[in-house]
Amino acid sequence: MDPQLGRHAFNLAFYFVLMSGILLPFLNRDSPEFIAAVFAFIFSLVFLLVVVWEVRREARIPKTLSSSEERLGDL
Repeated sequence: MDPQLGRHAFNLAFYFVLMSGILLPFLNRDSPEFIAAVFAFIFSLVFLLVVVWEVRREARIPKTLSSSEERLGDL
């Protein structure tokens, strides 16, 4: 994943989790809006966890040299 794309995805996911989390305590538990907010919070949290997992996974993968970089290293 491109680092800029990962950063934007993290910021977007964090914003959605924060906004839906702030909204939850102020809604009536019997209202349909509460159910929609809970779903939004859960899906946003899952998206945030996937982004964090993906970025951390790619940070551990060692970068391999391409074939053109290997030929340049032989010179």
